[in-house]
Amino acid sequence: MFLLGLAVPAFLVVLVGYVVGHALWTWIGGLVDAAAGSSPASGAEVAGWLTGALLLVGVLATTWAVRRRAGHPRAGGPAPDVPEG
Repeated sequence: MFLLGLAVPAFLVVLVGYVVGHALWTWIGGLVDAAAGSSPASGAEVAGWLTGALLLVGVLATTWAVRRRAGHPRAGGPAPDVPEG
């Protein structure tokens, strides 16, 4: 169940971040290559993995913050039916 519940969505988030980061780095590298005559496109794979990892961290932080604000008991917030005090 772990594989379908957490690992697959996390992999998809990293994959989307990788594709976007790689495409942006390659596009920017093409612009720099046309302007300066040297291409930084060799770092596109590293940029893709970093973008994917940052996107995963951002999604996890946002999910955690939303669940905590909503008072979800498993996210560290108070249970909705337990009065604070």
